[in-house]
Amino acid sequence: MSEALAIPATTLVLKLLIEKRLKAAYDTLTPPPVSIAPPPQRAAVPPGPGPAPSPEGAGLYLFLHHVTPNPAWRNMYDPHVGFDGKRMGPAPVVLDLCYLVTAQGADLEREAILGVAVSALTRNAILPRPMITALLGSVSVNPSPTSIHDEIPKAPLADPAHQLESLAISQTPLDIDLSTKLWSALQSPLRPSAYFTVTTVFLDVDETFPAGIDVEKLRLGVWPDTAPRSDLPADNLVEVTP
Repeated sequence: MSEALAIPATTLVLKLLIEKRLKAAYDTLTPPPVSIAPPPQRAAVPPGPGPAPSPEGAGLYLFLHHVTPNPAWRNMYDPHVGFDGKRMGPAPVVLDLCYLVTAQGADLEREAILGVAVSALTRNAILPRPMITALLGSVSVNPSPTSIHDEIPKAPLADPAHQLESLAISQTPLDIDLSTKLWSALQSPLRPSAYFTVTTVFLDVDETFPAGIDVEKLRLGVWPDTAPRSDLPADNLVEVTP
């Protein structure tokens, strides 16, 4: 089930990476939580006079908002076809994951939280396989899984047999138009944010293709004529059985 766990396992690795850096930055203080949910909407304020709404609690949101096919792998792969032109096997599904990283909190704390998250992702632009193994291994696993969520830490994200390339993290510039559309779709107030892309995530790598059908009977014909014919007489045919 590696194809089902590759995306959530990648998100979990990023979340654990940010949590580790926040814990180090806050030292003896309590670090803010990191959520993979979309940024929340602003709490409703009743009309009329009343107490001012309380400030938002500190927190960071790591939200996967878009998935795109990796252009390099999509263009380089040579599809395997048979003698009749039919595809004999599927091309690997290789994706790039696009994340929104945003922070909330009172006063300047949200900027501090966002800075720590950006630093954590930027300083680990290439995620080594041992680091991925260590991060996923730090999650306690239920010995008796009750849902697919319990299987995510066991995903083979660091196994070269399933992930042919190392995960790479890069900050993505996003113009104001796309950013505005994204925040409008979320129906959430604009917050300090950054955008990151993770490449390349392999959902499956299937290089095993079905064998062709064995030749059961071979018929050879000889006819002294340059024009091709399909109705050769029976006495001009030689049948060869493997």
